[in-house]
Amino acid sequence: MSAGRTAPDWLLMPLPANANADPKVLATVEAHCAKLPADFGKLSVALERVRALSSYEPAANRANELIWEHFEALLSATEPHHRVAFAKFAEAHMPERAFARVLRRYAKDPDTSVRAAMGRLIRKAKVEEVALPGKKDGEWDSSGWVLNKKQTKITRHKTGRRVQDRTGVPPLATLADVRKLLGVRSARQLGFFLLASDHKGGPYTTHTIPKRDGSERLICAPKKQLKWVQKQILKHIVSKVPPHPAAHGFVNGRSTVTNATPHAGAELVVKFDLKDFFPTVHYFRVMGFFASLGYALGNCMFGTDDESNQIAPVLARLCCYTPDPKKWGVAVLPQGAPTSPAISNLVCRRLDARLEGLAKANKGTYTRYADDLTFSFKLAEGLNLGRFRWWVDQVCQQEGFTVNQPKFRVIRSSQRQVVTGLVVNEAPRVPRELRREIRAILHNCETKGVESQAKRHPKFKGNVGAFVQYVRGVAAYLNMVQPEHGAELLRRANEVFGGGPPDPDAGSSTGESEGGAE
Repeated sequence: MSAGRTAPDWLLMPLPANANADPKVLATVEAHCAKLPADFGKLSVALERVRALSSYEPAANRANELIWEHFEALLSATEPHHRVAFAKFAEAHMPERAFARVLRRYAKDPDTSVRAAMGRLIRKAKVEEVALPGKKDGEWDSSGWVLNKKQTKITRHKTGRRVQDRTGVPPLATLADVRKLLGVRSARQLGFFLLASDHKGGPYTTHTIPKRDGSERLICAPKKQLKWVQKQILKHIVSKVPPHPAAHGFVNGRSTVTNATPHAGAELVVKFDLKDFFPTVHYFRVMGFFASLGYALGNCMFGTDDESNQIAPVLARLCCYTPDPKKWGVAVLPQGAPTSPAISNLVCRRLDARLEGLAKANKGTYTRYADDLTFSFKLAEGLNLGRFRWWVDQVCQQEGFTVNQPKFRVIRSSQRQVVTGLVVNEAPRVPRELRREIRAILHNCETKGVESQAKRHPKFKGNVGAFVQYVRGVAAYLNMVQPEHGAELLRRANEVFGGGPPDPDAGSSTGESEGGAE
């Protein structure tokens, strides 16, 4: 690890008057920091050896400075024991505010062993933090980060035929029923799908694509047969359950336009972003969702026996991805599966209900498009924005999501208010820059040829098919949002490229949401 970002004051310990930086101790600290997260234990031991000496605070601060360089990456360490080691290091050698930040993040960790360890640390440490109570009449302290057993127990859901009939999903009593509904030929084929991985020829393929911030996004795409099975789950089960009205992403009849329209003409627009949206929805949450529809849990483990009633675990595993099929229960919703968007919306129903209630209590409006949370207020007078932000953050935390703080935005009516790619200061409108871009592209295609423009465009670099699809999609999108501008552009696009009108949703990618990918 190399220093580059300046660590914030809250991450560093105050230095006593006799503080003395020992070069040998600092060298040891730097050597262990270069091997994090694996060396958190060794780093902690090295600091413990000098805790009583004047060299301790400079060494601890040097460690925290280097940790800050990769703080988010270390928080997202793959191995559960590395995450626990980070929390224990933070308890021993970081200021309370930094320790609280680590604790809070791991309190909703997908791994049960990590959550249990955090519960013990929270009870032991008694961090002076205010949080929403985890239960009715509970204390407003850090204990609220850990929900009580009744709230997290997966067997709390009532299952059975009556519940399935009430929720409107197909009745499934055994895995034989599941195979028949999904068209899985045999228990052996089901077992192959349940590998849920790209490891050694598994049913997924993976690749990365660049994010706008320069980092990479992992795409986990199911192979043809598993994708067909997932589409059957989506068609026959998941689509039978309506999402919350505030959810607009990946919902038939809703779009970036319906998401932006409620915020038009507001004095204040407040935007939040959820971090690692799909990966946050882990296997146990998906299993709980299917159990809430009435599907049996069996022994809460997936299998292939036709007579088994492990319905919810098997459906959840079919919709999740894991890099290591041997690690049971660590899978997450993959970005790339057809089921992931709809399931994430349904897992967010309680989150949406709570945030909508919070917005109404403050005379505001709330919508969500995948990981983008948008609130607007016709009149901002009387709104305590700091307190409102705290409540949103706390509700998201309790519902198992992390707010991406650097992406928080407050946009007043004197500024350009953009919601999922549309300017909403008055009525929803496509940004002027995009309209001008498409006009210029179409003009150049008409005068200089399509291939020449595809080669010139930095995004497509000669890929004519993708270039044409993009231009026609944006023209259709413009026509949907602002027919007075888009109709003429769509007509010209159809004349230049030929063929019938494209899918109007094809241009929705011009919005700023990336479907929970961040």
